[in-house]
Amino acid sequence: MECGYVTVPLRHAQPTGPTIQLATIILPAVATPRLPDPLFMAQGGPGGSTIDAYGAQLAYGPENRPTTNRDIVLWDQRGTLYSKPALFCPESSQEEKEGADADSSAAYRACGQRLEKEAGDLSAFNSAENADDVEALRVALGYDDINFYGVSYGTELGQFLMRQRPDHLRSVILDAVVPLGYNLFIEPAFAQQRIGEKYLLGCAAEPTCNAAFPNLARRYLALIDRLNEKPVTVQVTADDENGTRTPVELTGDLLENTLYSALYMNVHDLIPLIIDRADRGDFTFVSTYLLPLSMSDENIADGMHYSVICADGGDTSLDGVAFPGVLPRIVKNTRDEAETELQICRDWKIELLPRQALEPVSTAIPTLLLSGDFDPITPPHYAASLLPHLSRATHVIFPRGAHGQVAVSSCGNTISRAFLDNPDAAPDSSCAKVAVPAFATDKDVVFMRAARNVMAVQGLSGLRFLLVFAIPAVVCAGLLLTAVPVYPIAFLAKRRNSQVASSGFAHLVSKAAPWLAAVAASMLVLFLVGSWMALGSTMRTNEKLLAMAALPARWSWLFALPSLVAVVAVLMLATAVVLWWSRQRSLAGRLYFSVLTLAAIVAAVDIVLIGR
Repeated sequence: MECGYVTVPLRHAQPTGPTIQLATIILPAVATPRLPDPLFMAQGGPGGSTIDAYGAQLAYGPENRPTTNRDIVLWDQRGTLYSKPALFCPESSQEEKEGADADSSAAYRACGQRLEKEAGDLSAFNSAENADDVEALRVALGYDDINFYGVSYGTELGQFLMRQRPDHLRSVILDAVVPLGYNLFIEPAFAQQRIGEKYLLGCAAEPTCNAAFPNLARRYLALIDRLNEKPVTVQVTADDENGTRTPVELTGDLLENTLYSALYMNVHDLIPLIIDRADRGDFTFVSTYLLPLSMSDENIADGMHYSVICADGGDTSLDGVAFPGVLPRIVKNTRDEAETELQICRDWKIELLPRQALEPVSTAIPTLLLSGDFDPITPPHYAASLLPHLSRATHVIFPRGAHGQVAVSSCGNTISRAFLDNPDAAPDSSCAKVAVPAFATDKDVVFMRAARNVMAVQGLSGLRFLLVFAIPAVVCAGLLLTAVPVYPIAFLAKRRNSQVASSGFAHLVSKAAPWLAAVAASMLVLFLVGSWMALGSTMRTNEKLLAMAALPARWSWLFALPSLVAVVAVLMLATAVVLWWSRQRSLAGRLYFSVLTLAAIVAAVDIVLIGR
């Protein structure tokens, strides 16, 4: 890859004025023939880092690329993580960012004053200037025509680009579409209500889910109220190299926010199960997966975020705004957060963009619109609202898609590649028309209680602790496996020496001893290898299920093995007693079997504790 900075004007209307630097990466095409028109990719937010989101994923995983025979250009939009200046507000703690109080307003007021001195004109960090940056990048990098991909806020940026700089746009892909004029202060409430109904009422309408989780909506609302009245403390392990553990007070509002963040990922089939487990007091998924992600997500440039949304809708008035059909709690949280953010707009004195800049774009540029029906913030009807204004547009809806389809879905990449190769033809979107799977219930998974207890303290890294805890079982399995060659060799030696066989009950027990050791070894190895395969398979295909300390139900047979090994270990102990009492086998043989028995007992205790 090629990495560097491209210098652009702070205000493109003032080319000789102050400048800023855009961090830029070029990922060369990995397939031939290499085509001359690259794909420019833009992350959302606003304030997200494109390089952080896509750099390593696309550089080291070519299969994740939406195009392989074109260069891919990634740049951090003005004001974001690696560009200079980057507009961050460390003055505001995470707690203040999530609240709507005087401390939050004061912290952002101080941040705005600092950024105004460091970055200059904060009003220049808006979507119009951001779109002109794309043209400046194209010229600086020496490309002629380009293709553009934007996700979430990146789709708004793409629409500004289509209006302001259409001449060199060969094609545009808008993924998780935000229509121009979208009011980020108000409209998320309606999306939250929609997605909540899609899960809670969807579960009620599905016989299997409703039977497993009756009255889920009522239970969920009661859970949120209960935790707001009496929060619980969970241990959260930060998703960093230090693995710092932090006690977090989990309120109902915090639980609701973290569950909502989960909806940005492809977890729709697990949500009723997650809610059910939380209602039962099991917050494993929240504490091991969601909260660590939120604690480590420090790459959103909140200063850039506010400068953009204030330029778009800083004149929003909440007076008289109605929220028909939206839960009162969502309405209250929306109003509180909007009031805090609008105060930031006033304190920072961000200039509004001309209102005509937020009118729909009418264009004949070939455009591919991608939507996920389980998208929690940009539902498919947002993209559909653009279609009357785009004369050469194709809209593909993914029935099981969440927020963004490209680079996270092989189907999304396949459709994007076909579109980029021939923008004038509607791509084959049959792979997107996959039926939405039924919601998972507790019959579809098997929970690992020991893993949950460890992960409640250690986070996901607790699974590694369980692997360490299994070392005695591994050593004992190795010792038991020595019976496989030892006993056949001893049997052959006994026959060669023409030893006379004895008879009776003790003799029968003696003959069974090697088989008991072999059975114990076989079941032990089956449990250890099966557990390793189950964890590895689930990690690869459904890491989020593993974060619940659960495995797919097809692995439930594993959890019967520890009890069976324990039974065989007891039989081996009884056999050892008979051997010593009746003096069956040689002294060395009795000692050897006793060692094997001890190994079976230790292994059984170990895997019973692991597998319970």
